[in-house]
Amino acid sequence: FLDANDASRRCSYPLVVSSLALAASSLPEPQLQGRLQQLCAQVQEGCQPRVAELYALKALFSGSPLGLNQLQVSHVRALSQVLFLTPLLPGVLLRRRLRSHILEIQQLDRALLQLGLAQLSEQELRGACYLRGLNSTQLGMAECRAWLEQWLRLSCKLEASEASLLANSMVLLSLNYGQAKD
Repeated sequence: FLDANDASRRCSYPLVVSSLALAASSLPEPQLQGRLQQLCAQVQEGCQPRVAELYALKALFSGSPLGLNQLQVSHVRALSQVLFLTPLLPGVLLRRRLRSHILEIQQLDRALLQLGLAQLSEQELRGACYLRGLNSTQLGMAECRAWLEQWLRLSCKLEASEASLLANSMVLLSLNYGQAKD
């Protein structure tokens, strides 16, 4: 069931990345615009972004056009599908639900960081990865732990106003994980 659900979720991944690249074209700062478009292109080509690359772009995700309240509705719908939320609500409600779920995951991340990943059983570790967008059914424990550590490094540094980056990172960090052409 996890693989079937993940296959359904993964159908939204290309739309998220292309929506992000399209939104990047309307950024006022040419240097940041180029960096985000390059990152999206690399992900589309099968590469795995680094947390530092995503974190360097965090300021872009708190205002227009990449803040959660400014994203195109189609982009918000795709992100909602990544989190298994119904995409059939009006844009305002979708944004509210998406923000609520992302911030809840972020709170879980902070608690998990305090607890320590070593405390998690294999099932809990796989479940934590799956909740954050990574299908862990075909990965080893070490790969799951490495991905979750990477995720926590990003999540726990972000502010609530940067929820859009966290939502998009669910796709960017998991789309090519395990098969990336670094």
